[in-house]
Amino acid sequence: MENRKVDKKWIGHLAVLTVYIIFGINPNCSKAVVPDYITPEAYTALRLAVGAAGFWLISLFTPREKVEKRDMGMIILGAVSLYGTLWAFAEAMRYISPTYVSLISAMSPLVVMLLAAVFLKEPISARKATGVFFGISGALMMILFSLHGDSHYSNIGALLCFVNILFYAIYLLITRAVSPKYSPVTMMKWMFLYSFILSVPFAIPTVKDSLLLSGDAPAMAYVNMGIVAVFATVLAYYLLPVALRHIRPTTVSMYSNLQPIITAALAIAIGQDVFTWNKPVALALVIFGVFLVTTSRSKEDEMRRGRN
Repeated sequence: MENRKVDKKWIGHLAVLTVYIIFGINPNCSKAVVPDYITPEAYTALRLAVGAAGFWLISLFTPREKVEKRDMGMIILGAVSLYGTLWAFAEAMRYISPTYVSLISAMSPLVVMLLAAVFLKEPISARKATGVFFGISGALMMILFSLHGDSHYSNIGALLCFVNILFYAIYLLITRAVSPKYSPVTMMKWMFLYSFILSVPFAIPTVKDSLLLSGDAPAMAYVNMGIVAVFATVLAYYLLPVALRHIRPTTVSMYSNLQPIITAALAIAIGQDVFTWNKPVALALVIFGVFLVTTSRSKEDEMRRGRN
């Protein structure tokens, strides 16, 4: 029985590892198309449309599940947070480089912890508080040292990145609440459908400004958008609930540390950003803060430890 539990945890870890490798490449591909070839609103709607179509297609080959009314309400809330996550991410691409997007995204475990403390009444230990301090220090270093002379950074872009991780943290908590009851396909097909419906009114007025949709963009723009739509949307969001079925949200978000490393290395390699000393230092502070938060024992763990 214990071995089966360990095996399921490994499935969760492998799933989330794949997700964050994809998420690491995603900002580079997104920056290659937003906003030059497609508006953030149209980009978001296109991702959601492909996601909805993909998951509804997959659902034809999987057992049908009926979603309870009270759970459908949670799924709709998850859809709203999903739309907010994708829109804020795309809008940030107007103002900031992929490296900064991923650096700020690495703080998502800290936001998950704070939201869990507020809404789930999870206690904040001294270790977690210290982790938050280091994480905020890393963010401040990144921002303050980039205010002057870094054309790849802007305060508006950073604010949008924080909005992105706030919505993503809410999405993780909501998804965790219903993921034990339904398959990933069932959850995602409804979340993406409702998110797409929500995105349409915002996307329609911007279609005329999106060269990608009119067929006037270069071939590589379609390749990059395809990677975003298929891998960073359908595959990644299929695997994310799989991970959440087997490991805790804070553990899932811990893997976000991989994202800025992958994104920054690729961005510098292809000329989307330049190397500056403050970026690895800020990343180290954020990762250390996340390490303290995610390795802090939960209340249940402490009680279990006391019984043994």
